[in-house]
Amino acid sequence: MKIAWASLSRRNEVGLPLHRTGHKKKTMSEKFVEGVKPLQQFMDDGSFLMLDISAIFRAMQALRAPEYVDYDYLLSVSGMAVRLAWQQGWAGFTGLPNKSVFYSADGKDVIDVAFGCVGVTSTRKKVSDVGIKTAEADIKTSIDKGAPVVVFGVSPALTTILGYRDSELYGVSTWLDPSKRIAPHQYNRIDDWKNIINEYILINDYKPKAMDRVLFTDTLKRAVYLARTTRLDCLRDTALGISAFDAVAEMMVWDESFEPLEPGKQYEGEIVFPYDRPEEYYRRDGARTLDDRFWSGYCDFLCMLNGYGNFARFLDKYADLLPERNGHVKEAVKYYCRACDYSGELWKYVTPDAAGVAKFKEKDVRYVFAAHMVRAKIYTIKAVEILERLIHQ
Repeated sequence: MKIAWASLSRRNEVGLPLHRTGHKKKTMSEKFVEGVKPLQQFMDDGSFLMLDISAIFRAMQALRAPEYVDYDYLLSVSGMAVRLAWQQGWAGFTGLPNKSVFYSADGKDVIDVAFGCVGVTSTRKKVSDVGIKTAEADIKTSIDKGAPVVVFGVSPALTTILGYRDSELYGVSTWLDPSKRIAPHQYNRIDDWKNIINEYILINDYKPKAMDRVLFTDTLKRAVYLARTTRLDCLRDTALGISAFDAVAEMMVWDESFEPLEPGKQYEGEIVFPYDRPEEYYRRDGARTLDDRFWSGYCDFLCMLNGYGNFARFLDKYADLLPERNGHVKEAVKYYCRACDYSGELWKYVTPDAAGVAKFKEKDVRYVFAAHMVRAKIYTIKAVEILERLIHQ
């Protein structure tokens, strides 16, 4: 079924007269795509866990996608739920965080993969190529049709633009201040957007693609690829898939450079990593504070592992698409759930606050993390082996 843009657009054009000297009137240009649920900081619909998928989910809400296209669904069909990455050397938020690393068999990023799986075609443009005036015209034209626009550069997370008022843009994103949402839609005004937006995605068409046996099987194949792929040239020596468990456990156990680190302080001395690795094997931009190691090493990896729970719910919901093998699908669900459980177990040892950061310096805490990662790896392998048999039967 093709969704016509006219049916997506909701009437919200207003002409508010502004009285000025000489009795001239100025018509305010305004349009909003209504009814999109604002993001709650930080965990509503996984907004803190997988930032790109949260923005895509809001875009699909704006397109009035069927209810089954929820956060679990988008996270699973795209593969983001089961993708794992560990950048050697404690990658920090100053660069690409682990939970934002994505890789696919065809080289597409997670946005294109997710949109393709649900039936959205889109066009991506760089502001440096088209200019800010064209970008503004493109965005407003899209909003006029009732189609949201996904933009880059507003914050570390993608932002879904859902309206404009004259030259102002409004939208939702994980990192936007919830105290500054504006009635009646509860969207944030994007301050200084002309100087910070660097890229944007326009939605050309949306033809809803229902989950069926073919799409479900493709999702299983993508999950296997993401687990079995361990290195890619474009990501240098970043440990991917199942190998990420070993890489993070290794750093937790053998990295002795924690000793000089203190909570709240940046270490200025030499950082010596445990092994003589190839040049540029270890990233160093996030290695000098205990806080960065906690958030990008401990918390960031647990956020990724938490996606297993979303994938397990997805598999359980659609297992009957393979009626002759749904028992095997349910078995895979069990193993993904057991691996995901370790993301919760580890919060028993630390907390996401200053006290937890300080405790992360203790060897025993990091050793427990390493042990749980090895266990999660075993359950992941068991789940993936089941998916491989399903695909090849």
